[in-house]
Amino acid sequence: MTDRWLPSHLTREQLEERRLRFLQLLETQTHSTQELSEFLGVSVSTIRDWKYRLRHRGPDALQATITTGRPPALSTEQREVLTGLLIQGAQVHGFPDASWTTLRVREVIGRQFNLWHHRDHVRRILHQLGFSRQKPDKRALEQNPEAVATWMQTTLPEIKKKEPQARPWWFWMRWASA
Repeated sequence: MTDRWLPSHLTREQLEERRLRFLQLLETQTHSTQELSEFLGVSVSTIRDWKYRLRHRGPDALQATITTGRPPALSTEQREVLTGLLIQGAQVHGFPDASWTTLRVREVIGRQFNLWHHRDHVRRILHQLGFSRQKPDKRALEQNPEAVATWMQTTLPEIKKKEPQARPWWFWMRWASA
């Protein structure tokens, strides 16, 4: 056994393949535990663990397991209801303006579904629902664009700082030598 099984990162399928290769090598009964551990790139205790699992649970114990992770707290139906609530607007839900923040969405989720998520998780939920972060305009809603343009043409030039008068070249030379 000269080859070694040592990729830098193993996927679930590769881990299962390694365990099944161990099973094939074990059935030949020609290799010691130490040789198996060196060939497969695992510790001797891992080989012992695999042998224990084989003895007590059979060959299926070396198959890959499926891990789905924690189920989401909001079901698919609840997410659809949440999307509808968000489309209605923030003012419908008692907020003073029409903008949605993660804390406001958290509040709506809490009141509607009795689930209180962290605001960072609410951001992830919004992203999964297809909502994106929006930046508000940096101007007042009451602002009149025509009045602003008139002010920029008439008043602004009057209050702007005047350009300094040009000085003769010898003034700059005397200043630089000082």
